[in-house]
Amino acid sequence: MKTDTNKKIFEFIKEKGQVTPKEIVNFIGFSAPAVFRQLKKLQESGLVQKSGCPPSVFYHLPMTEKERLVQETIKWVCDKEANIINNQDFYCSARDIFQFRNERILKTLFDNGVNESLSYLLIAAIGEIGNNSFDHNLGKWRDVPGVYFKVDMGQRLVMLGDRGQGVFATLNKIRPDIENDKEALHIAFTEIVSGRSPERRGNGLKFVKKVLVENNLKLLFYSGRGLCEIKNQQVFFTIIEKNILGTVVIIEF
Repeated sequence: MKTDTNKKIFEFIKEKGQVTPKEIVNFIGFSAPAVFRQLKKLQESGLVQKSGCPPSVFYHLPMTEKERLVQETIKWVCDKEANIINNQDFYCSARDIFQFRNERILKTLFDNGVNESLSYLLIAAIGEIGNNSFDHNLGKWRDVPGVYFKVDMGQRLVMLGDRGQGVFATLNKIRPDIENDKEALHIAFTEIVSGRSPERRGNGLKFVKKVLVENNLKLLFYSGRGLCEIKNQQVFFTIIEKNILGTVVIIEF
């Protein structure tokens, strides 16, 4: 029985990416002390890692800090309910909050040795991505409006996410011939087309791509089962297994 419980907890963590103790207790249906005993065994065996500090503690499979931060963003976007309380420092419920926090990042970039020209370009690219979330999801959020926005200077990562309708649903309204999420992302990053037609817009993600390619930065842009990846100044579009309900954006600088 104990072995079976241990296995169930491990498979639950593997499926979800990272989970809190409360989520595990709710899933397994046992008392917290019993669950923590099993978690300790999983940690001692090297199968599971623990991250965070109380009250924001979660368990995940062994991964690098960079991988953990990416999974943390994906979890916020894909969970059935958005964790706002434990992510209050990173959750921007309105555009003005997002813009204020984005502007504050500029000094942080300067202080950490990022050159002035690249710092301003990064802030502009981040602004385009965040503003897209607000522009294209007005009245169409899955539940909570706004964006998850976090910058980790140690890992040189910018992480953004929203619980909106995603790129495919946005563009499909004006391009009903789009077949899948991969094609939607390809169009969003390569063609001048706006999900707010007939407005003459649609250059935002092309600008983001230009900034990242010219400065040899990395991008992971998830939406639905589509992924746009920029690395080594090349752009790739692929289909992924996990369905990202909304968007998740990771910039490595």
